[in-house]
Amino acid sequence: MKTNKRIKSYNKKYVEQLEEALRIVEPYLIEAFTNFYGEEYQSQIKYTIENIKYTYFLSESMFQVIKNRSCGVSHKDYHIVKYYIQYLRKIDFKFNGIEDLDKLEQKVLNAFIVKSSLDKNMWQYAHFLELLESDCPVYSVASDAEEQNFYKSILLPIFVIDLEIIIHEINHALMIDVIATTKEKVIMPSLFTTEECDELFNDYIAHLVLEEYFKLKAPIPYPLRKFKFMNVYENYFYLIELFYYVFEEVIKRSIMTKNFNLLYEYAGKENFDLFCNMVQKYYLQDGCSEDEFQDLLDLVQQMNEHALAITPIDYESYLNELESMGVKVRRLK
Repeated sequence: MKTNKRIKSYNKKYVEQLEEALRIVEPYLIEAFTNFYGEEYQSQIKYTIENIKYTYFLSESMFQVIKNRSCGVSHKDYHIVKYYIQYLRKIDFKFNGIEDLDKLEQKVLNAFIVKSSLDKNMWQYAHFLELLESDCPVYSVASDAEEQNFYKSILLPIFVIDLEIIIHEINHALMIDVIATTKEKVIMPSLFTTEECDELFNDYIAHLVLEEYFKLKAPIPYPLRKFKFMNVYENYFYLIELFYYVFEEVIKRSIMTKNFNLLYEYAGKENFDLFCNMVQKYYLQDGCSEDEFQDLLDLVQQMNEHALAITPIDYESYLNELESMGVKVRRLK
């Protein structure tokens, strides 16, 4: 069997397997996320998860992870991974001589994107190359050509994927919404003010949602459990754990309502910004000293004291103001 024909056969098979696996786990994911965030957000969670647009693509870096850490991988799967890597390298070699950028773009998309539930007239289709540069699972947003309708979109590498990665990307979809557009971009603010902080909190929450999934004794289809990826974020959870447990309920409400001022009000905007910057610094420098970590804990304590100092009357007025603006508010016990 020729290489291209065999790869097409593989692609069709593994997309079908992944789509079937997602169909199986979807209702349990809705339940697990609902158990985590709260019953009052069930409709919002259900709508988001059921309407995610998936794109399946070939990721050489994800294949390389399996190739370089083959422990526990079946001989057959390991062989298929190596075959995919050989195919992608041949494709890269063929692309080197193409100078026509439009032709190159179309060939790259045809080679790397296996299947997408996004229509080609959606403007985000033109940005697939940009998204593919990261060569990893990613959450993004697409729209129609008129930018009247927006769609939450997740790019997933076929074959090399697991349930935790899917939960991580779905949680991004729950955390981040489009609030406005410009001629150049869509505006999707995050609760956390640095990318590193956003990723750590997102992954920490995804880890807790995965625990909720396990509690349901829900099935995990083979395509979502045949590989076990090393989670680099877990090495840095200690940077955010105390903050998370001090502000857990406020974080959940801020995410679900997209009312980020709620967390800022509790923690104090300046200290919260400082916290996000410190987490970013320590993450990028691969950890922190005992003194630096103590500074981080002291800052969280200051934010906790600030939250405790908010009087019930002041806070009640703040909630009333939010409700008058149409924001759905659930008062914490």
